[in-house]
Amino acid sequence: MAKTNSFSKFVYRLYSFNLTYREFVSWWKNSVLRKEQYHIGLRKGYVCANAVMVETPAQARQIAAYFKDYRVMADHREYLSIMVHTQAMDFLVISSGIGTPPIAIGMEELSMIGIKNFIYLGSGKSLHSPLKKGDILIVKAAAKEDGTSQEYLPMLIPAVADIELINAVRKAFKHHTIGYHIGITATVDLDPYHIPDAIPLQADYDRQMQKFMAANVAAVDRSCAGVYAVATKLHKPACCILLMEEAESLLPETLIQCLPEFFIEY
Repeated sequence: MAKTNSFSKFVYRLYSFNLTYREFVSWWKNSVLRKEQYHIGLRKGYVCANAVMVETPAQARQIAAYFKDYRVMADHREYLSIMVHTQAMDFLVISSGIGTPPIAIGMEELSMIGIKNFIYLGSGKSLHSPLKKGDILIVKAAAKEDGTSQEYLPMLIPAVADIELINAVRKAFKHHTIGYHIGITATVDLDPYHIPDAIPLQADYDRQMQKFMAANVAAVDRSCAGVYAVATKLHKPACCILLMEEAESLLPETLIQCLPEFFIEY
């Protein structure tokens, strides 16, 4: 019978009852987690807990330039990652492309390196008159009309935001007297601002838009359902904020200035 010493007993108890130690051992023995992630080019330990995802590298640079104190962490494919330092807190801003496939890839890898909270700043097209061009929409849920979100969640499971993160965003907007709307969007794969003149199943698409409007869906976008579906799978809080503009539009400074406040309570 093998003898055990006091040190081995201590290690056994530590591994059995200390979750932090077990997570450390799991990470240490997993070479995948210690390497730079293939798409985003970041590794565990290089980032903080909060991430702001935007559509384009130009938007990521715009946010970094606004706060002035920043460091470019990686620039690979569409994923430009910049660590932004503010008096309130640090956060990672990363461009995640347009459409749900690159967003899902980015969120999966960001989660693996330690990101815990996600804010997505995107674009959408209004379906109702109260929501005008240039307005800000906080998305509380999204209809899964894209392909990627349906791969993560079956149709009967809704794609919804984290309520606490939504409340933090609303609190910041109210503090800065920024007008906003809250509503449901429909996430699709086609660019709602540039629908081809003739697409397969055009009649089906038009009927679907009419159904959305009848159900008071606020806008059409290409991101939110994917963000919420992946966040649900990862057990991470997420909130999408849409600007009613075409994709790749510059972000208003009034929105940028609120970003650190979104994460203060997390």
